[in-house]
Amino acid sequence: MKMNYDEQHKGWHFETEELKGFLLPEGQRHGVKTLVHKPTGVDFVHSQYDVLNLFLLFSTNHCMGTAREKGRTVRQIANNAIEVHWAPTNEHKAELTAIYQIKEPNIVDLTITVKAHWIYPAYELFLSNYFDPSMRPHVYVQGSPYPDLPNQPQWIAPLVNDVFLETGLVFPRDQHAARLSVDGRWDRIWALYQWNPQHYYAKPIALQTDTEKRIAAVLMSRPKDCFAVVSGYHSDNLNDPFKGQNPLYLSLFGDDLVIGSERTAYVRLQVTALDEDMQKPLELYDNFMVEVQPL
Repeated sequence: MKMNYDEQHKGWHFETEELKGFLLPEGQRHGVKTLVHKPTGVDFVHSQYDVLNLFLLFSTNHCMGTAREKGRTVRQIANNAIEVHWAPTNEHKAELTAIYQIKEPNIVDLTITVKAHWIYPAYELFLSNYFDPSMRPHVYVQGSPYPDLPNQPQWIAPLVNDVFLETGLVFPRDQHAARLSVDGRWDRIWALYQWNPQHYYAKPIALQTDTEKRIAAVLMSRPKDCFAVVSGYHSDNLNDPFKGQNPLYLSLFGDDLVIGSERTAYVRLQVTALDEDMQKPLELYDNFMVEVQPL
């Protein structure tokens, strides 16, 4: 694994056996800016945006701005890891510490810790990820009685539909989590979009796939850390931001915080070849859970 600082662009180039990319910890458009799968040449990241970007900060019925716009300090803490720290502000009375870690052969891990200096019911960090519009989103949802294989978890690839056109598709952990995205926290911000709860997720894992080259970027977290996965949908209309930006979001935390509370969320982005029945991403998720669950 190689990781080299670029003084001109204020970020780190990295390379593993299978990936090469660029990590920019500063500015609004921070995060992983490019993520190229070396064997195929596919860059998963949207050319105008980024993945693993710390975005909006919420509690119940309240938005505390965006981590994108807040000042931070950055330091390299290992040969494969960068730490980004946000101090508390009057608007957001909590510390955030994000650690980006590059791992062989095809992994970018993000660990986010929040320490509260105020009381925040149902605290949320909304993590944004924007993928190349040629990719197709997939979400792993709980089973229902009606498919050919009833009551079995399944991958779904949302397609544009008049019922949810122009809305973000929220796949919550459970009934309680489903309420959080519509509890008023989005009401008094720019609120370009309506959030639309769908099926409960089976596991907090989602894919963006290159269907021609049969590879995928797999985004995952722990159920205790992620109360909803939010997806766009496939469409031919690039003017629709849920296609043109091709987002996947994770709603992290969701716990009630009191002064002194500290919580840590674990997120992994991993690139893999896709097998026919799409079991490989689930195996990667199981491996991830074995690594982080004891922590």
